[in-house]
Amino acid sequence: MAEAFKNFQDNGDGTVIDSEEDLQWPIRDSRKELGKWLNWDEANAYVKACNEQKYLGHDDWRLPTKSELRSILKGEQAYRVIFLKQNTKKPARSVANYQAGGETSFWTNETRFDSYAWKCYFPGAREICVEQSVSTTGSSVRLVRDV
Repeated sequence: MAEAFKNFQDNGDGTVIDSEEDLQWPIRDSRKELGKWLNWDEANAYVKACNEQKYLGHDDWRLPTKSELRSILKGEQAYRVIFLKQNTKKPARSVANYQAGGETSFWTNETRFDSYAWKCYFPGAREICVEQSVSTTGSSVRLVRDV
């Protein structure tokens, strides 16, 4: 288990450094900050607003790539402990627990054909490409920046 955590350092300021990828991640995602899911346009507006307000002291936050998201989602237990502050696995996804965090997808910065965008799901790190104009539930932003 300790092996899964070795690359992550909690900075004590609401961020975590992934030393293997040279990335800094806020511990809280947009769902925790705003209390709602975001569509594609709202996700991009969120990134812009965070940069304008120097969220957590920085103005160079961005949407992550698919690869960057996979790098933190690949260790499900480590992700739960570091980012969700959960030491145990959540129950299987069901209608009853969906809005309470049953399954979440995060927008990436990668698009396709100018009208589609990629999302990456937790748990499982599976990826799907959806139309940007479709307002989908369960999507949020996990900001990232280079260190």
